[in-house]
Amino acid sequence: MLRATLMLGCLLLGGCRFETGLTTVTNLSIEGRAVNATRSYVVGGEGEFECLRSATGSCHYVLFVDDCRADAPPGAADACAARVVREFTLGAGERQHLGELPRGLRQCVDHDAPPVAPECAAGPASI
Repeated sequence: MLRATLMLGCLLLGGCRFETGLTTVTNLSIEGRAVNATRSYVVGGEGEFECLRSATGSCHYVLFVDDCRADAPPGAADACAARVVREFTLGAGERQHLGELPRGLRQCVDHDAPPVAPECAAGPASI
C-alpha cells in the first residue's frame, strides 16, 4: 500500500508545474516616513500591480519590452528599441490585474507623471 501511495504521489508531482515569478516592491521614504510604495508580481504572462501609497495620490505605470532586430550586429547601439505594452494609472490603494503580458517585460512607475520608456529604467523611477 505504501509503495502504491508513493508511486501515485510521484506521478501527481510529475504533472505539476511550478513557475517562479518576479515580485517588485518599491518604497520611497522621506525623513523616515514612507510616502510612495508600489508592489507588482508578474508570472507566466499574468501580472498584479498595486499602488500601495503615493504622496500625489497616483502611481503611473509603463510596461514595455525591448524588441531587438535579429539581423543587428552584436553590440549595435540601435539593435533594440523599447515597445510599450501598456500604460496605466492607479490611485493610491488600487490594484490592477493584467493578462497576456509578454516575456521580458520591464516596468517603470512614477508618482508625479507618466514615465517614458526606456529612459525611465535608467533612473530612480524604474522598478
